[in-house]
Amino acid sequence: MKRNAAATGYSFPPATPQEVWREHIAPVVAVAPLTDSRIAELLKVEPGTRVMRRLRVSGPEAEPPFQVTTSWLHPRAAAVLGLDSPAAGSDGWQHRLEAGGHWPITWMEIHRARMPSTREAALLEVAVSLPVVEIIRVGVSGGDGEPVEVTECVVAGDRVETIHLLHRDESAREPWPEVVNVRAEDDPER
Repeated sequence: MKRNAAATGYSFPPATPQEVWREHIAPVVAVAPLTDSRIAELLKVEPGTRVMRRLRVSGPEAEPPFQVTTSWLHPRAAAVLGLDSPAAGSDGWQHRLEAGGHWPITWMEIHRARMPSTREAALLEVAVSLPVVEIIRVGVSGGDGEPVEVTECVVAGDRVETIHLLHRDESAREPWPEVVNVRAEDDPER
């Protein structure tokens, strides 16, 4: 994730600074009950709790919709000014959260492949038989160390490529000791 050079906020993969993205539907921001028990657990609220929900369908300017993004904001963030406005931009609302006492937000992502709902397939303009990749991003407040937002990005499976940089643990930072080749029949441990 990096700062968005074109606007206030952040750019998360898959967006790149060179791409111009557009909204494929008008963004929707409203307070609603959070009925998804998995998302409620990640946000640390009871299922059914009324939370602010932000829905966007966006993608690169010359392409079909790339992702359906739904964000749920913890009720303690309700006092932060401007979060209830679609004008806060794609990720400008996260900047507002940080300015409202949650600096710095840190994120953890959970990725899984699954089949889309009928609604998701329609928004992405794909068949319901095409798997999607679901990316759940949990934003943790730097102010109190608790989740302040959970965002779900749903992307058509044929539009996703993931790249992961692997880091060596301390135990794997030194070269392996020299290994002497022993034929299986000469192995005394056999």
